[in-house]
Amino acid sequence: MKIVVLCGGDSPERKISLVSGNSVAKALSKKYTVFKIDPKGKGFLKKLLKINPDCVFIALHGGNGENGVIQGFLETLGIPYTGSGVSASAVCMNKILTKKILYSSGIPTAEFIPVEKNKIPRVPFEYPCVVKPANLGSTVGISIVNNEKNLKKAIRYAYKLDTEVFIEKFIKGKEITIGIIGNEKPEALPPIEIRTKRKLYDFTAKYKKGESVHIIPPEIDKKLLNTAEDYAIRTYNVLGCSGCARMEIIIQEDGDMFVLDVNTIPGFTPLSLLPDAARHSGISFEQLCEKLIHLGIKRCEKS
Repeated sequence: MKIVVLCGGDSPERKISLVSGNSVAKALSKKYTVFKIDPKGKGFLKKLLKINPDCVFIALHGGNGENGVIQGFLETLGIPYTGSGVSASAVCMNKILTKKILYSSGIPTAEFIPVEKNKIPRVPFEYPCVVKPANLGSTVGISIVNNEKNLKKAIRYAYKLDTEVFIEKFIKGKEITIGIIGNEKPEALPPIEIRTKRKLYDFTAKYKKGESVHIIPPEIDKKLLNTAEDYAIRTYNVLGCSGCARMEIIIQEDGDMFVLDVNTIPGFTPLSLLPDAARHSGISFEQLCEKLIHLGIKRCEKS
């Protein structure tokens, strides 16, 4: 079987994508014929068509690699690929759309308001609050602000990186992540509690060794974890995800919890959360990558 690993791209997460792609290619090359291609490179389409792969493993993070564009491109060519399809990828990449769907489905998510460009809205909740670009991952462009002056700066900064911005209520609590694997019958991987000394689990905390700690199992009441797992699977199904995804959830001291984010192409680096959760459930990195290939082929065959 011939596998193409797409990594790199032109999003702000390019460097992390290259690390993910190298890890995936190394793992899959033990069993398959693997080619790495960077969509940003010259002759991308020509290389892809010449290889004519049985499946493409998408290790692109953010931008057109995660928002449904590359997925639609591969579907047009009739090439199976890993992860979620076009519509789920597009919706999950846009945090505003995601939150609206979660609200309408009865899944708790932090209160928020969209922000028009060059306008400073009245924030309907107390400071601190969080300013977020709607279409970026890895916490790129996110700011926690404590007053209106900093709010203006944060909005300007976020709009330099994205065309949509929103303000979210800051939720204090324990942050956990739950990875989901599967198509029609998704299953949850062991939850991970994330701890960091930084203000939030940002880009540095995620990808710099020693800046965060993964607690497995989380030091949280089991009933709360079961509820969080239920929300994670419901979120996965409501948004139409497939292959795999990772849900970020905040659990407050009183037990209330909120789904903050959905990542349809989670990292595959040595420090990434989804592979860590898979290992704790007895799935090696090689087995995880192979499983995602088979799930991608099955989804594409069905569609």
